[in-house]
Parts: sequence; structure tokens; C-alpha cells
Amino acid sequence: MNDLELLRAYEPILRYTQGELFFPTAVEPYIAECDLWVGRSERERRLLVPYGELTTDRLAEFTTPPDETLSLRLVQRPLGGPDLARWSRRPNRPQFHASARLARVGLFARLVDAGFTTSLLVRGSVPGGTAAGASIKYEQARERDPRHVYHGRVVRGGGWIVLHYMYFYFMNDWRSTFSGANDHEADLEQAFVYLDDAPDGPQPIWFGCAAHDYHGDDLRRRWDDPALVKVGDHPVIHAGAGSHAAYFEQGEYVTTVPLPALRGLTGLLEAARAFWRDTLRQPDPGDLAASLESALSVPFIDYARGDGMSIGAGQSGEWSPILIDDGTPWVDGYRGLFGLDTYDRLGGERAPAGPKYTRSGTVRQSWHDPLGFVGLDKVAPPSRAPQVLQDQVARLRDELHDVEAKIEERLVGLPGLELEVRSLAANGALARVHEARAIELAAGEKELAGLRSRQADLSDTIEAAQREAAALAAGEAGDPRAHLRHSMHPVSHEQTRYGRFVEFWSAISISVLLLLIIVPLYTGLLPWWAAFALGIGGYVLLESAFRRRLTTLLLRLTLLLAILGAIVLLYEYAGLVVVAAIVGLAALILADNVRELRRV
Repeated sequence: MNDLELLRAYEPILRYTQGELFFPTAVEPYIAECDLWVGRSERERRLLVPYGELTTDRLAEFTTPPDETLSLRLVQRPLGGPDLARWSRRPNRPQFHASARLARVGLFARLVDAGFTTSLLVRGSVPGGTAAGASIKYEQARERDPRHVYHGRVVRGGGWIVLHYMYFYFMNDWRSTFSGANDHEADLEQAFVYLDDAPDGPQPIWFGCAAHDYHGDDLRRRWDDPALVKVGDHPVIHAGAGSHAAYFEQGEYVTTVPLPALRGLTGLLEAARAFWRDTLRQPDPGDLAASLESALSVPFIDYARGDGMSIGAGQSGEWSPILIDDGTPWVDGYRGLFGLDTYDRLGGERAPAGPKYTRSGTVRQSWHDPLGFVGLDKVAPPSRAPQVLQDQVARLRDELHDVEAKIEERLVGLPGLELEVRSLAANGALARVHEARAIELAAGEKELAGLRSRQADLSDTIEAAQREAAALAAGEAGDPRAHLRHSMHPVSHEQTRYGRFVEFWSAISISVLLLLIIVPLYTGLLPWWAAFALGIGGYVLLESAFRRRLTTLLLRLTLLLAILGAIVLLYEYAGLVVVAAIVGLAALILADNVRELRRV
């Protein structure tokens, strides 16, 4: 099959959430709706090509000036006021409903959300009404070109055939439409099918796609993985609403905060869990580290429900592929952004670059190294794996032979050296020579021990490789999920069901907390520490009441007070505690020694 036939044979099916506004389209109609800008900041940028004069061929002629950025702009005038209200009330507007996202997380995550909302006021962000303007332009473009398009290319090398699928959208409206983390003009998502370039014809082995906060091995699933949904030879992607991020499983995903300090607390939390469960013989509290991570989840939900439009083989929408490569002018020639550059310091609200380049103008890894992008550069194609393993065993045997030869050499020399050192020790006048030869003997012993250890490791490795070779010969591929480090899964349906009171409280809780702290503090009724305690205490009490956890709260308070009481007693009677401990230790030692005497 040629490149286009290969792409069509395995093209993914994309399933969207009901309420999605933007679907994959060709780049040309998007660029026709844009103007082109250049600058190093929002104040200093200037217009290069006005709206209506830009084409893909002309776009490829512009290069990035030093310390400046090229960027397109899709929406010249964001909707506002009455126009935005009319657009929001349009009769054919796609409907989307979801439970309150803030009800799914605790106090810390709601504070993070409040901080995020505040940050939009001071950092670069996409203006309100941009999503509405982009939606209008997208619908007009669809009237002229109704195709659902992916841009694709085929890369061959290393025994693999990589089918690279790229999906271009007019906009990412995750924040404005679905209460997500960001908005930005233009969006580019990617998927890959990895074929074994076998002698009897290409065979699909892996499927990979990009998703939030995942990289390397975690981006791919083996073709026979039960979690990978397929329709025939077409893998299914569940696209996040507005974000268009790709997920293997249908559902809703909560984005979590990556806290480096949490990794250092893992051992401490496990020790606390073991002490509580094994020493105190209390009910197992579960994985405390996972519970803490859950408590620190950012309240941004990616809805990948798959209950809306579906595009692909046998679906309501069909694909129209467009081949691209390094010779495509707009792909290779333009290194700027494909939408509005907000100069956002956090990067979330800046438009993406094109399929080949990053925002900084360097080549994307997914373009120049699609195998390494998903961690496949270290994996042999199945058709070549037996020979690769055979060659590796041959190298291991050669190394084992060298190690055994060095061991024999040491075994010949060390006994004589030991006798030499022994003879030198008898004469004090030869102390300097004895010390030097003794050091040489110790180094030889250490080297011999290392060689024997390496010999054992090589022997075990060769045996394991031979077992693997036998398994490959029998057609056993092993666990399809063994390569995964962090597997993404949607939250369960039970975790998204909340009463109206809980959802309402979740929406107003941070404001209530701030008022509980600031009002007594400002009026002078309470000192700052008492106002802070009142705010936190009132919040926890109300939170527990709305979520029907008052009993759990009381039990935890009782435990906390017991621990504090023990600490106070230890502090007040530290001397007596030390004396009692020493007396107890003395009694224990005495009893053990007397018991030993009785055995004599």
C-alpha cells in the first residue's frame, strides 16, 4: 500500500462530547480567516499581513525576526455585549451539562482555582468573546468546506512504519465553554499508529496519542490491550471537550497538581500507615499518598464522554485526509504561532505552533523522532525481536567469556600474592613494601569479587533471555500494559454524583471562607489567629455537614486531640518519661540476662 492507503487503513475514530463546537479541519480555510502579526510583546507587535490577504503559500515566506515572534490572529473582533448574548442564546447551540466541578475537590483545590481565576487578570489571556467569534468563523468556513480533515504523513525507519495523524482545530475553548484550564486560538492534536515493517506485510503493534501531563511510554497502548477500543483496524480516541486532548477510555478526567514535595512525603506517609495499621492495629487507612494527591487535585475536568459527534470509518462523519511532509511549504517554512499570541508567561493561553515546530521554533520531537516520542526507540519490532535477542545473547556470551578469563587470571595470581604478603609481614624492616603489596592484594580481592558478581549476573541474564526467546518463538507477547508507569483512567460515575446543596456550597465556599476570616479581623472582634481559626473551623464544619461527614469529622478531631494530649503530657513530664524508659530498659536487660543464666 502507498502512504495514503496505509493512513486510510488504520485512521483513528474520534468521538467527541456533546456540546463540542470545533472539529478537525484543513489549515487553508483557517489561514484565510487570519491576519499575521510580529512582535516581542503585546504592546510592541505590529501587523504584517491584514485580514483577507493571507494564504498558505504566502505564510511560508515569512521568517521569525530575532527576539520576536510571528503569530496569526483568527478573531479580529471578539464578540461582546448584545452580540455575545445573541450568540449564547442561538437556538441551534450545542447543549452541554455537567455536575459542578468544584464539588469533586477539597479546600486546597478550590483555593488553587481561585488563584487561577485571579491570575487571568494579570497574565496574558484570550479575550472574552473570542470563542464565540472563532465559532462563527468556523461555521462559515464549514459552509464552504464541510470536510472533516486530518493531516497525515508516513515515516519509515528502524523496522517500523509510523502513521502520523494530525488534527487541526480553529480553537481550543476548554476554559470558556467547559470551565477548563485554558483557551487559545488554533489547536493541534496528534495520534500515531506504529506498524511492524514485517517481511509478510505491515502489522499494527502500537497506538499512541498525546494527552495532558503524560509523556513517553505512557502515551502508547499495545494493539492487543483490552483497554484500547477499536472498530476493526481503527483505534478509537475519546477527545476532551474543548481541549481536544486524546484519551483511550471514555469518561471524565480530573487534572492533578504535580507537587515535587509530595514524592518526598511518600515514605513518611507509608511509615505512618504501617504504624497505624500494624502497631496500633487500627483499620487500614489506605494509600495515604494517593489520598493526599487526590486532595490536591486541580478542579479542571476534561470531559471525554464520547456521546457527541463521531468521525471515522462507519461513523456519522467521514475523514478527508491531506498528506503533508517536509516539502509542504506552510509546514516547513512557517515557524510562528498559528493563533493569537497572548504572551502568557505560563504558556497556557498562547496559541500553538504548527505540526513541525514548537513555539520556540525548534523541531517537535513528535515530528523528527516519532518513535522516541512514545518511548519506542528502545523497542524492537516483533518481526525483528528474535534476531535482536539472539544478537544480544551472543554479545552477553562474549562478555561472559571475557569475565571468566579475567577470573582465571586473578585466581592464578592472587594465591601467590597472598603468600608474598604473608612473608613480608614477618620482617618489620619491610613494612613499607608489605603495606603496598597488601593494598594490591585487597584491590585484587575486590576486583575478583566484582568479576564473580558480574559472572553471576551475566549467567542469569542469558538464562532469562533464552526464556524470552522461547516465549517469542511460541508467540507469547507478554503483558500489554507492562510498559506503563502512570495509566490514565476516568473518574467513576459515583464520584460525579452530588446533590444540589453540595454543588451550591462548593461554588460559594471559598468566598464564605474569606468572609469568615476578614470580617472579624477587620471589625476588631477577634485577633488574627482567632479569625483564621474561626474561618477554617467554620469551613470544615459546613463542608462536613453538607457532605454528611460529621461523624468522621468528630472521630478525626478526637484522634487529633488525643495526639495533642499525648504531646502535652510528654512535654510536661519529660523527665519522668525518660526515667521510666530507662528503668523499663534496665528491667528488660536484667530479665533477658537472668534467663540466659538459667540455661547454663
